[in-house]
Amino acid sequence: MLRHFCILCIAACSLWSAVIGLLVVACSGGGSGGGGGSSGGDPEGTIKLFLGKVQVPMFDSISVDVSAADMASIHISKKTLDENLKIEGIPNGETRKFEVKIYADSGVLVQKGEAIADIKAGENITIPIKLEALVGFLKLEVPLGFNNNTGVSSGKLYLDDLEFDMKIENGKGVFNTGSLPLDKDFDMRIELKDENGETLFTGSKNVSLSSISQTETMPSQSTRGSVILELSASSAGSSQGVVKLPAKSRSPKDYGDVFFTEIYASTPSGDDNSQYMELYNSTSDTLQLLSKYCKIVRTDNGTKHEITNLIIPPMSYAIIGRSSVLDKDYSSSFALLKTTMSIGLFCGDSAIDTLTYTSKGDNPFPMKTGVAIQLPLDNYDTHELGSSWCSGFSPREDAICQ
Repeated sequence: MLRHFCILCIAACSLWSAVIGLLVVACSGGGSGGGGGSSGGDPEGTIKLFLGKVQVPMFDSISVDVSAADMASIHISKKTLDENLKIEGIPNGETRKFEVKIYADSGVLVQKGEAIADIKAGENITIPIKLEALVGFLKLEVPLGFNNNTGVSSGKLYLDDLEFDMKIENGKGVFNTGSLPLDKDFDMRIELKDENGETLFTGSKNVSLSSISQTETMPSQSTRGSVILELSASSAGSSQGVVKLPAKSRSPKDYGDVFFTEIYASTPSGDDNSQYMELYNSTSDTLQLLSKYCKIVRTDNGTKHEITNLIIPPMSYAIIGRSSVLDKDYSSSFALLKTTMSIGLFCGDSAIDTLTYTSKGDNPFPMKTGVAIQLPLDNYDTHELGSSWCSGFSPREDAICQ
């Protein structure tokens, strides 16, 4: 049976418009330049230019041009931004024009900006350059859950005559578009199908990618309940969207519905109040961890802490921590041991997740003082192995390993 869904909320946005800073360290020459930026080999009357790191979607290259009436133009291009960009040989003087251009992997110019500044030897200045968005990118995610109870196995996104296939990654269906023009109306249509090719969900809407957000509402026609598409701006450079399929609100019941993804136990001495745990809802349902039903337990000695009221949206994270932990979802005084501990999340009589972390023995975890351990979602099937975890901090997102 064909089931329709409608877009209840849509915020259309442009590619990231932001301000980056060019830090200019001027040298007075001869190894004695001011501002701490000179080196013994710098020629007299030159400066060095450092460009801070920039994040853009599908990044290919960045170029910087420096020009003025009394100097030869300088051009530099770089394929990576692993280190700060440095330009040498810019003469001191007035009205130096700095132009920055950023390209996507398709070779399309996606952002540009420029600024004028006077450069004097012995001075450190920061030149703000506002980047103007020239095209947009769109990424849509469909939370399906690790168990994919909805039965969706494929999908297509249509924007006018453009067509994009859905890929399933870590329990989510993902659509990625190429570069799209801004301030242009698109006829958007989405189809989600099961493994037999039967269309489970479909919906359409006229949308425009622009720098102005807007909200529209339509009545739902889906026999499975409301389905929502939300689009919002991303500081990483693209418009992000989530297609929320009809789902239930329930308590966790099966192993793996919720699991530990980040644990900060090895805090520096005297800083135990910064300890926290991160949980991930791997289902397409909203999960409720309610009073006297769900609890975190130290399985080695039976110490437990009941969770009175914690709601985790589909395919989302929740942070449980001490009262002093900022931006937590739930406050708990549950103490974490710093080197070895067995913990579990239980709801009713069901074990939802269990974990033994240790810095010792044949299965060591990457425990480091002052750093959390975190589990990349791709490694869930082997999450009992210390080698599946890594060090770092990435609250509310997939692991960013140091």
